[in-house]
Amino acid sequence: MSDAPASGEGYASSPGLLALFCLMSLVWGSTWIAAKAGVGATPPLFFAAARFVVASIALALFVRGIGAAFAPAIVGRVVASALLVNAGTYGLLFYGMQWVASGVAGLVNLALIPVGLLGLSVLAGDEKAGWRHGAALAFGGAGLGLVFWRKAGFAGGRDEWIGLLAIVAGTFCYCLGAVMSRPLLRSVAPLQLTAAQAIVGALALGLLSAALEPVSANTLQTLLRPAILASLLAVALLGTLVGYTIYLRLLAVWGAFRAGLYAFVSPVVALVAGWLVFDEAIGWREIGGAAAMLAGAALAMNRPKAAAAAGR
Repeated sequence: MSDAPASGEGYASSPGLLALFCLMSLVWGSTWIAAKAGVGATPPLFFAAARFVVASIALALFVRGIGAAFAPAIVGRVVASALLVNAGTYGLLFYGMQWVASGVAGLVNLALIPVGLLGLSVLAGDEKAGWRHGAALAFGGAGLGLVFWRKAGFAGGRDEWIGLLAIVAGTFCYCLGAVMSRPLLRSVAPLQLTAAQAIVGALALGLLSAALEPVSANTLQTLLRPAILASLLAVALLGTLVGYTIYLRLLAVWGAFRAGLYAFVSPVVALVAGWLVFDEAIGWREIGGAAAMLAGAALAMNRPKAAAAAGR
């Protein structure tokens, strides 16, 4: 698979890729409900490890050639990217969220994803920053601020600052792992890379959970409760198998920054889902924030063909 978009395929007017992006944003924006239920009932690292165990089993059963992702020439990069995207991201984010309000955590994480992906892509030579990037980040960041306004609260204590730094570090791990993953897609298919990274993530997060969390027989029994098991299957099969595989496909064609614009779209889906499922309030701030985020994503993706070919 070529690293560069072919025949203009890399810009958002490609209907098939745009449909995949919308599906990915829908999946990742709605599976937060399932993740919220699972993390609320079991230790977070344990639930994350279980997610990747289930995803690994499903992928191993239905995907051929997973061993190609562990070929000697690329195995080091595969393992490193998996540790960053899965273990580093989840471990640091979950640690930080112990001390930082969920609104602040979500705002910092989602706002920094496009910024980190753009910066690392520029350093890697995959992207050339232009005015559309800046405008998209401004619109998206302002929109996130409005959406998370009600949930944001930061007193500035020592533990909160440490937690905030952990969230920033976890977001950077994710961005670096994503940028490192793109060249791998020249050698392996997205499903094969998803499977390999899920296997590594399951092992690493399992070890972290065993070392840091109180896991017992009761924890396993809780995981097998129908509601919690359903949430686990949702995040594993939809969030990882479907959502992340689509993300890798878009990463290969669009590049990290534009594939990462789900950070401005998925919160809109989550906002609507929260309103429908949990009867969460939606006011003018949320509506204005959603409009700003969607405008930012559209501005970055709907660029002229010539600019797309030039990477601007």
